[in-house]
Amino acid sequence: MVNHWKKLVLLVVVVAGIAVWRFWPKSVEYREYLVERGPLQVTLSVSGAIKAEKQADLVFQAGGRLAWVGIKKGDWVNQWQGIASLDQRTVQKNLEKELNDYLKTRWDFQGNRETYNVTTDDLDRYTLTPAVRRLLEKSQFDLNNAVLDVEIQTVAKEFSSLSSPFAGLVTDLKFPNPGINITAGAVIATIVDPDSLYFEAQVDEVDIARVRVGAPVKLVLDAYPEESIEAEVIEINFSPLSLSGGGTGYAVKIGLPPQTNNLKYKLGMNGDAEITVVKLEDVLILPQEAVSQKDGQWLVKVREGKQVGERKISIGWETEDKVEIVSGLEADDKVVINEIK
Repeated sequence: MVNHWKKLVLLVVVVAGIAVWRFWPKSVEYREYLVERGPLQVTLSVSGAIKAEKQADLVFQAGGRLAWVGIKKGDWVNQWQGIASLDQRTVQKNLEKELNDYLKTRWDFQGNRETYNVTTDDLDRYTLTPAVRRLLEKSQFDLNNAVLDVEIQTVAKEFSSLSSPFAGLVTDLKFPNPGINITAGAVIATIVDPDSLYFEAQVDEVDIARVRVGAPVKLVLDAYPEESIEAEVIEINFSPLSLSGGGTGYAVKIGLPPQTNNLKYKLGMNGDAEITVVKLEDVLILPQEAVSQKDGQWLVKVREGKQVGERKISIGWETEDKVEIVSGLEADDKVVINEIK
């Protein structure tokens, strides 16, 4: 019987202790922040890769036997420098044939006009029978077609040779050796101008309105993780693109410093860019943890003397750890965060 009462007393003591611990007023410790004026820089972190403004895949418009290749992979070429050519014997013979046909057609054209004493292209000035008029018009059509045939063969001869559209580096050469047959449209070589390289970042549509041309950028390439490149936004693409993670975004072009002799920057290099959205010099600033939101209102706890009360505020720009105070506070106001102990 005695042991039973001891157990009952012990249980009552334990329950009472728990109740006291739970409902006894806790000591409150405040962390205090002094509202200050200072700079605030809002940035946007994006990723991307290096691309080239001037990059060309060189192809023949027509097929044929590859007769000459004048470059090697890694060569530097000048603008309009010859790259390769097809066997031109066939196109040259066809061009000579069309020139002969043109001369014959022109002689027939001039002979018909001399026969009927026509010296101008205005046939309405002459009294001609319908048959003669048709004959003269037909000879004009034949001459026009002969001229077109010569022009077509001239173009065909031009298409049998490739030249570089700009100065640059030969980054790829598919057919280094002549003597093989090439199909129309096959890529022979790729030329890239290293001075036209830029960094392209993909920005989500929810952030693109915050990005402006000329905005400062800090760029770090994966190949050079210890180097921060000072750059700027030079173009914002008007057309949308699909982001790798889903959703819609826009390509933002970021300029790169001029290339050095060792061609430090290369196509496809990946990296991360920090775009400065806005840079404020003298604004009221608070840590993010000092601000809370309730029922659509932004609130802070302010110490006034020995009392701590809530105050409504308006905020502006935000970073990960700071927020701009637009109204509701003044410099030197004391904002607190309470921590229950």
